[in-house]
Amino acid sequence: MKALLTALLILFPVLANAADINCKGKVTWVMDYPQQCSGNTAFKTSGSNGKWICPPSDKSNAIVLAALAADKSVEVYIDDKNGSISCSTLPHYVSARYVIINP
Repeated sequence: MKALLTALLILFPVLANAADINCKGKVTWVMDYPQQCSGNTAFKTSGSNGKWICPPSDKSNAIVLAALAADKSVEVYIDDKNGSISCSTLPHYVSARYVIINP
């Protein structure tokens, strides 16, 4: 029983992360669309297949704008809805879980 609990505790973070897809790429468009994105901006990346993504916070808004200004790429992690979506089949205005700027 103790070994099973240990294995679950080790595997839990791996399994929790498995539900995220990474639609990384360069930020190509940014617009202010507060009604659709809970007060945040909306953006597209070269990996989002032309679909708009909503940043999860004001800080993510700043990361997206910094990436656009610096011509850097971003890692955009989105819930895959139990495998039902991918970067090529994103719905418009999908919410990101988190955004990372690449150095």
